[in-house]
Amino acid sequence: MAGKSKLTQLDWIKGSFRSLAANGPQSLKAEVLARSMKVSKGSFYWHFKDIAALKKAMLDHWEELATHQIIAQVDAASEDPKERLYNLLEIAGVEVSEEYGAQGASSAIRNWSRFDDLARVYVSRIDDIRLGYVEQLFSQIPQTREHARLNSQTLYATLIGAEQLEPADAKACLLHALNLMLQRKRPTPV
Repeated sequence: MAGKSKLTQLDWIKGSFRSLAANGPQSLKAEVLARSMKVSKGSFYWHFKDIAALKKAMLDHWEELATHQIIAQVDAASEDPKERLYNLLEIAGVEVSEEYGAQGASSAIRNWSRFDDLARVYVSRIDDIRLGYVEQLFSQIPQTREHARLNSQTLYATLIGAEQLEPADAKACLLHALNLMLQRKRPTPV
């Protein structure tokens, strides 16, 4: 009983993301995860009915944390759509914490979606939500609807690609892309 209460469901989710980032989707197995977390499989089954339930919990958590919470944070910070775009890049460009597998986590989730139907559905839905949000921000800036759509797709594709770079380089790349799209530089704080 003591082993069951040591880890929380969130601990398992975080450990699963670390394993996914380090070892790929094939590592999402109760025994493999339990071994990497140095606990028994019983602890896993205390929190999850099966691996499918863990995978769904991981994807639900990722959608909330890396999409809905970021959008809410950006919306709360400013009314100006240009400033929201810059704030979005500041938040999205921050390195993923080690407890979730660091920079490898986002790429690992995309890779996972190539082999897993549920992950594919989530990644597609998350991409749609994120793209829709960015397009909404661009559409609030004077430009054609087509231009807003292309800018949102370009910025999002740049974000996905920039995940392969070191965090400082990724931020610089994203900022440069947004400056080109908006044809201005963000004022530097004094």
